Amino acid sequence: MKKLVLAMAAIGLAIPAAPAFADNHEEPALAELDWYRINLIKWKPGKGERAHEIIEMFQKVDTALGHSDVIDFHMATGEWDSIVALPMRQGIAAMGWSENPEGKKWEAEFVRQMGGEDKAKAIWEEFDSLILREQRHIGHIDRD
Repeated sequence: MKKLVLAMAAIGLAIPAAPAFADNHEEPALAELDWYRINLIKWKPGKGERAHEIIEMFQKVDTALGHSDVIDFHMATGEWDSIVALPMRQGIAAMGWSENPEGKKWEAEFVRQMGGEDKAKAIWEEFDSLILREQRHIGHIDRD
């Protein structure tokens, strides 16, 4: 057995390096992907209509910032009432921000549209109170 291991090691050392391991200094290309935060939501009984009224408020903020790419599925089957796909406009790198500058812009516009921080906070608290349970995921769509 020891001879077999030594023979395999010797063969491995005798194989020349593949061209891909040569002195090639090209940076690898990033995959062409669109990343999303995906929220699966089950509303408390009778609260879905109000939740979607608030989601429309959120969409007005997106529109004011020039975005119209949030996808809001109203589910007809399955355990979830809504599935919302929110684009990560900076790609997966958005996960690395300690404070995302795009999020700061969104929050500032939301506060402006709601008429102040107290009103904006109250809407967020109401929205959160409508959720029975939620799962959050990260996913992507291949562009190529």
